[in-house]
Amino acid sequence: MRKLVVGLALASTALTTPAFARDGQWYVGVEGGAMIVEDIEFDVGALNNATIVDSDTGYDVGAVVGYDFGPFRLEAEVSYREADLTDVQTQVGISRGAAPTAIGRFASVGSANALAFMVNGLIDFGPDDGLQGFVGGGVGVARTDFNGSTQPGTGPYIDDSDTGFAWQVLAGIRAPISDSWDVGLKYRFFNSDSVDLLSVNGREFDGRFRSHSILGSIIYNFGGEEAAPPPPPCLLYTSP
Repeated sequence: MRKLVVGLALASTALTTPAFARDGQWYVGVEGGAMIVEDIEFDVGALNNATIVDSDTGYDVGAVVGYDFGPFRLEAEVSYREADLTDVQTQVGISRGAAPTAIGRFASVGSANALAFMVNGLIDFGPDDGLQGFVGGGVGVARTDFNGSTQPGTGPYIDDSDTGFAWQVLAGIRAPISDSWDVGLKYRFFNSDSVDLLSVNGREFDGRFRSHSILGSIIYNFGGEEAAPPPPPCLLYTSP
């Protein structure tokens, strides 16, 4: 009688969950979450950190379109972040509308925001069909807008914007929820390091916009589908 021997290696492969094929696919996604802006420190003339502006927790939203090369992804991103101002501490005179120019610490109203257009490169690690991590960064251009008024006061001390180079560092995780859809969680450190503004009384305020964001994301993969199932196990026969 002949004995039937099953190829165990191929059989175990056939029993595994099929992987979602993401490699070689375009994708689009949206993201949003909470953001903290580091103190905005302005140099005025020869005085470093002459004016420091604090802000409340804000928000960060964005959209991406990218291509998955396998272990590496390349994507274009547009994002917008904004936070309300809470107070300002200054060593140089700032305008307070109809009130006299003042030095000191004051409550502040208004907002700081940045609209950015970035190109990101990301390295993935982990399986396509399970929890996957990624790290990377991006470079681009950002338009930073600042509008701040003291309280009490009747007018802004700065109402200006500037456009310049920006960069960011990214890290996160993502996981598939269907053949085409992924969900993810991302950390973003964003930096626009040279923001040059004019105060309403004509002084140059040179600062930066730096933020830390935690973002939830949902991503659609074009052409996302389950990978082809493995071949059936090979049956080996032995002589009696």
